[in-house]
Amino acid sequence: MDRQTIDGPAINPPGPATTDALPDPAGIYTPGGLRIYDSFVMGLLAERVWGCPAEHFVDFYREHLKPAHADIGVGTGYCIDRCEPGPTERLALIDLRQSCLDYCAERLERFRPETFVRDARMPILIDARRFDSIGLGGLLHSLPGDMRDKGGVFDAIAPIAAPDAVIFGYTLVCDGANATLTRRTVHRTLNALHVIDNDHDHMADLAAELARRFTDCRLRLIGNVAFFSATVRSTPIFKHSPGDPI
Repeated sequence: MDRQTIDGPAINPPGPATTDALPDPAGIYTPGGLRIYDSFVMGLLAERVWGCPAEHFVDFYREHLKPAHADIGVGTGYCIDRCEPGPTERLALIDLRQSCLDYCAERLERFRPETFVRDARMPILIDARRFDSIGLGGLLHSLPGDMRDKGGVFDAIAPIAAPDAVIFGYTLVCDGANATLTRRTVHRTLNALHVIDNDHDHMADLAAELARRFTDCRLRLIGNVAFFSATVRSTPIFKHSPGDPI
């Protein structure tokens, strides 16, 4: 396979001995779990529970994906796989789980991806040219804390984001989570199993975190899935004191 896997430094010690020792109580990120993920999540939960058919996720990726793209929290690569011509210049897959990176890289082999083991809550450092689009599909609702805590991801991606890069993604939020009994039950069950952590995630808070850092922030709610996009400032705003290097 024409790809390269690059390990990052030790992250958040003490932690699991390997990335595949990360908690996975539902077995989603095992090879078997990843093989049925698309059918179960995109084929069943997305449309019948969350009220957001799979084509919305794919169309959103098609709208925002650039030729030089980094995807963080890669899942199975479902959306990128359905985007043509796709990331024709460069594709970086970034995740803390080696199992996801391996599965996704094999699926997207035609794009010759590079894979990087990184924690999205820490500054993401890659010795390469910055990217013109960065996807965060399904990442935020998997992270602990409220939306202010999760907003740190937007700071962590700064080292790899080119000026005017498009930041985009989707996340399950509490808005609309109680619309139906089935949706409310699944929402509570997934949180109880620690598959997701979004009991305190609201669209308004996500909008605030984006607006603090980016321009042209746009959000749309379909069912209880929040789609978001924003643009990196052309000229970053730095705070410095006289005499400090700029």
